[in-house]
Amino acid sequence: MLKLLALLLLPLAAFADDRWLDIRSGPFQVLTNAGDRPGREALNQLEQVRDTVGTALGKPDLTTLWPIRILVLKSGQPAPLTLARDTYTGALVANLPTPRELVRECVRILIDSNARRMSPGIEVGMAEFYSTAQVSGTRITLGQPPPPPERSLDWARMHLIGVDPAYFGKLRVLLYNLQHGADPEPAFRNAFGKTPAELDKQAAAYLAAGSFQTVTIGGRALDPRSEFTTRPAPPLLPQIALADLRPTAAAYQALLQAGAPAVAREGLAFLALRERHTDEARREFASATEAGSTSARCWLEFARLTPDKARPALEKAAALNPAWAEPHVLLAAIESDPSKKLQELKTATDLEPRNAARWRALAEFNLAHNRYPEAAKAWTAAESASVDDAERASIHNSRLAIEQQRLDFEVAERKRQEAERQRDLQRVKDAAMAEVRAAEARANRGQPAPPPDRRVVGMFDGPAPSGKIRGRLTRIDCIGKLMRLAIEGDGGSVTRLLIRDLAKVIVMGAAETTLACGPQKTIRTVTVEYFPKADAKLATTGEVATIDENP
Repeated sequence: MLKLLALLLLPLAAFADDRWLDIRSGPFQVLTNAGDRPGREALNQLEQVRDTVGTALGKPDLTTLWPIRILVLKSGQPAPLTLARDTYTGALVANLPTPRELVRECVRILIDSNARRMSPGIEVGMAEFYSTAQVSGTRITLGQPPPPPERSLDWARMHLIGVDPAYFGKLRVLLYNLQHGADPEPAFRNAFGKTPAELDKQAAAYLAAGSFQTVTIGGRALDPRSEFTTRPAPPLLPQIALADLRPTAAAYQALLQAGAPAVAREGLAFLALRERHTDEARREFASATEAGSTSARCWLEFARLTPDKARPALEKAAALNPAWAEPHVLLAAIESDPSKKLQELKTATDLEPRNAARWRALAEFNLAHNRYPEAAKAWTAAESASVDDAERASIHNSRLAIEQQRLDFEVAERKRQEAERQRDLQRVKDAAMAEVRAAEARANRGQPAPPPDRRVVGMFDGPAPSGKIRGRLTRIDCIGKLMRLAIEGDGGSVTRLLIRDLAKVIVMGAAETTLACGPQKTIRTVTVEYFPKADAKLATTGEVATIDENP
């Protein structure tokens, strides 16, 4: 047992004599055992690239969803950036050039975390172009070509835009327009006076010629010696970073023995998850959460594997990383309250607007709840965020279909409302006739009528009225005992109808409707049934039978 423990602790002992420094700025953390200067220089390069990309995107202080941790080693091998437990972790070696692949991945992460979706060719070209940036203090040299096999048309297009004097300085205009939903055709014309096809043709010839210039620009005005704070690395942090850099069960078991249970259990859980050992992963994630894990990814994966504890675990994940959309997506999936589900879906699209799946889920929810304008907006955003031609065509067709669905729904809704009004009208008519019959019966028995317990607004008997109009009641002229209603239709035409005896008119809608003489202070929309019977002297076209005041 003691021999096994000694073997587990070997990775920690190997670095015990090193003096590790911790240097941070923005989303970057540099851990180095190679001394202060290599760590500062590496961090300065990353910050200058971040500032240059941010300037191009029109966003001066780019952030990342997860921190980027770089180990600057005094010896060893560089390692590309990969997402570990809750950080992007990579390594470079002091006094050697920063690997282009590491810088390219940093640029890709910065674009993915901050920019609205642009065409894949533009985003790939940016990552490749800025990956060869050479930094000296506050001076940045752009345009150094990668090895010939890696020179793509996307890279050549971006190199042409970023270095050629005819285009230099106009990249920001192009990226601004693309991020705000402009189609490539007008976006390229607005920025360069050329179509995308014309610029691609020029870029292809430029790539074939093989003569590439560089340009040196001023970067962010910072002094790495005074603006980067260097401090001794916290205990166990270098060992944690090394375990995340090259994750193995032995490395995490050593951390467990060294007194970092939450981190160690997280690492073991992710290893088990990668190997599809679900039960083991569930146990390790549970142990990590019990040990006080502060990893949002740990809590989310625990929620996936433990449905009965999913809600509190997802809420914890969302609190640990408020910029992460995934916890809200999963909360929406288990939410039964439509209003809360809608809020979770909206939050997911706000946090991850580049993800077409997020917008598609929001569009489908709105469509299922007859929220057609909102669904159309979400489908439009989904189409803009999609990078797959087939998916984009499917989304486009779904967006076009919404208009017909909306029209069909509105027609059906109008029919439903009209049928409801007709039922209400019939109920009033039936009640009025019942009162007439009851009054007749009481009169025949010689009994007095009982005190009314509600207001009788009118009644009529006989044939049903054949005329009907819906419009705005704008004026009532009182002519002796007669009343003349002026009803303005949608086209502005005015129909005048006569009331000879208000007691014989059925009034529905607002329970205490009053018909006041003169111009109406409150314009109400009404539906009036009437008997067509023109009166040339009074300029009316019929006599009112019912008035239904619509809400």
